Amino acid sequence: MRENRSVFANIDWFLVLLYLLLILMGWGNIYAAVFNEENSSIMDMSQEYGRQLIWILTSLFLAILILFTDGKIFQALAYPIYFVSLLTLLGVLLFGKEVAGARSWFAIGSFSLQPSEFAK
Repeated sequence: MRENRSVFANIDWFLVLLYLLLILMGWGNIYAAVFNEENSSIMDMSQEYGRQLIWILTSLFLAILILFTDGKIFQALAYPIYFVSLLTLLGVLLFGKEVAGARSWFAIGSFSLQPSEFAK
C-alpha cells in the first residue's frame, strides 16, 4: 500500500539550493553584462535580464508542476514523446534551416527552434 507522504519529503534540498544559486548567478551575470545606468532596474522587462526573469519564473512554475505530477504519466508518455522527438530530428534534416553550417533549426517566422535540445 502506498504511504501518504508529502511530495517534499524526498527532495534533495541541497541540490535545489545549488540550482537556485546557479540561476541567480546567471541572472546576475546577464544583468552585469548589459547594465545601463538609464535602465538600472533589475525588473525592467525591456532589457535582457528582465526577459530572463520571465523565463526563470516560467521554468520554476513548470518544475513545481512536474513535481506534483504522478510519475506514471511520464512512464505512459515516454514512448510517444521519444517517437515525436525522433520525427522532429528527422524533419529538421528535410525542412531545417542552416545556421553556421549546421542544418539543425526549424524557422517559423522570426521564431527558431532547435529540436535536438528537446531530444536531449
